[in-house]
Amino acid sequence: MANYSRQREAIMQVLRSSKAHPNANQVYEEVRKIIPNISLGTVYRNLSSLGDTGEILCLHVANGPERYDGEISPHIHLHC
Repeated sequence: MANYSRQREAIMQVLRSSKAHPNANQVYEEVRKIIPNISLGTVYRNLSSLGDTGEILCLHVANGPERYDGEISPHIHLHC
């Protein structure tokens, strides 16, 4: 696991509680409810780091922003 931080823990909390596969802006808006002064850049850096270490899934969506999933166990993502 990557280094612990309050920001990283809040981001993980948001992702684990979501089934919607939010994009970075949606994660940012939810994390701001926990840490009001967090910056969008901090959210992006942490999402990138968490994806690099395999702690979250980064879902590349055609013609849309990258989405994130806190559930890393094997499961299906459908796109219609």
